[in-house]
Amino acid sequence: MAKNNSTKTTKERIINAAKKLFAEQGYQKTTIMDISKQAGLSEAALYEYFKGKEDLLLTIPDLWVSKLLKDLDEQLFGVTGAVNKLRKFLWWYLRRVEQAPLDAKIVYLILKTNANFMATDVYANVKDFYAHLIDIFEEGRKNGEMSPDLNPYLARDIVVGTMDHVITRWLLKDRTYSLFESLEEIFELMVGGFKKTKRRGKNGQNVI
Repeated sequence: MAKNNSTKTTKERIINAAKKLFAEQGYQKTTIMDISKQAGLSEAALYEYFKGKEDLLLTIPDLWVSKLLKDLDEQLFGVTGAVNKLRKFLWWYLRRVEQAPLDAKIVYLILKTNANFMATDVYANVKDFYAHLIDIFEEGRKNGEMSPDLNPYLARDIVVGTMDHVITRWLLKDRTYSLFESLEEIFELMVGGFKKTKRRGKNGQNVI
């Protein structure tokens, strides 16, 4: 048991060292020597836990996204209605991003530009994570909160694309403001597009 705890502690030390360096000086400029020094280990010792720099790059967000997946069902438990669930999803996720800016920076500014990203377990977990949005839009179509013609997959892409833009801009501006600054307005614009649209009938009255 002591050996297992020691292994876990050492891995955490290496991961935290890599996370800090990747976020501060970039993935390309960071070397295994830098990481091992930051973690207080020899390079040989580091290689006992990780295959190399890319292995570390992929491990960091995998741990973060795995935690998000475990927490999401708990966060949505008891929330009724598709619009309420979508609101909870957005507010909760952006709050998690604000609480873990180093993880977010690695995911949004480094990992997504990695050619091997889509072949990783991280990407599979990300797809599972965003599948919850598809379920929310399906529910919205069925219960009448959203247009029956709404394509849940396109709606998911709109939400994910919007979040990516909001988070990336926030990171590039060195987190000098809150992610929630304009979130309510953004949310209302998105939901307005997902709801049933009104058109003019022959008598000039609004019809659904």
